[in-house]
Amino acid sequence: MLVAVVSSIAGCNTQRKATELNFKTPEAGTLVKKGDKVAVQMNFPVSDSAIDSVVYLLDDRVIAAKKDSTPVSIATDSLKLGSRSITTRLYQGGKQLEAFSNVVLISPKAPEQLSFSVIKTYPHDTSAYTQGLEYHDGILYESTGEWGESSLRKVTLETGKVLKKIEFPKEIFGEGLAVVPSNKIVMLTWRNGNGYVFDKNSFKKLSEFQFQASKEGWGLCYDGTRLIKSDGSNRLYFLNKETCAEEGYLEVYDDKGPVDQLNELEYIDGLIYANVYQKDIIVVIDPNTGEVLRELNLIGLLPQKDHFDNTDVLNGIAYDAVGKRLFVTGKKWDSLFEIKILPRN
Repeated sequence: MLVAVVSSIAGCNTQRKATELNFKTPEAGTLVKKGDKVAVQMNFPVSDSAIDSVVYLLDDRVIAAKKDSTPVSIATDSLKLGSRSITTRLYQGGKQLEAFSNVVLISPKAPEQLSFSVIKTYPHDTSAYTQGLEYHDGILYESTGEWGESSLRKVTLETGKVLKKIEFPKEIFGEGLAVVPSNKIVMLTWRNGNGYVFDKNSFKKLSEFQFQASKEGWGLCYDGTRLIKSDGSNRLYFLNKETCAEEGYLEVYDDKGPVDQLNELEYIDGLIYANVYQKDIIVVIDPNTGEVLRELNLIGLLPQKDHFDNTDVLNGIAYDAVGKRLFVTGKKWDSLFEIKILPRN
């Protein structure tokens, strides 16, 4: 089935024209559900008899070549989600003309909707502006943010007692963290442009690294092979676990478009769980495709009676892989919750 225009979004949505060669379809920025086919049809400035050849490229890779003006169909089943560029080159009489368009591949289906029940409630430090949270060897590791208040902490789950803590200079705004092999913690900063590697036991700083294409640090997790970093956009960046250098990225989409404001991350059973900043929602992402598979609605998790003047948004996901327990909290919340995920009626 050939895809129809669903809608258009901003970003690569200005069609460039070379003389009279231009696209009939697709219109630049067209949203296409992955699996649908894209019909590429051109307005040509010459008749078929004057065409030497027409070459079609997808993301700068040749996908078809013709000697006439007949349309081309692009299969999308194996393509990554996100913006895919389409280029048409017309060769005629020793001249070359080009035209450009793009489509944006989105998830073919709406995310499964999930709810929750609270299994157990634990105390949480209301001074902790939670940015990163991990459960490792029976201990919570928590990074906190805000200028002049950022810290790295080792915390007892049952009591919320801070066992170890280092504070950062006032010019450092702390962000997400991840525990990696060799007893190390990798921690991000927000807009300082760098991150740190600490010894997990002593909290001694071992090294620093600079951000690259992704300029801000938000959330961080480890999938057993590489680090995965968010920066508040709909992109997740893959970092080398040893050097923390960027090695690629993934764009995250649901059935409506890009899912932005991805924040704190946790890798659970082959999937990425991500807080969406300023929403009581966790999205569950396929790390191979960027598709949002599920959406966990946590509205009402923190009782209204526990909302105070400094209570901020939901942020913080930790997973006990041995006990199969999922923990969530928020910035300056007084509680940390063990929850069970349920289907939403």
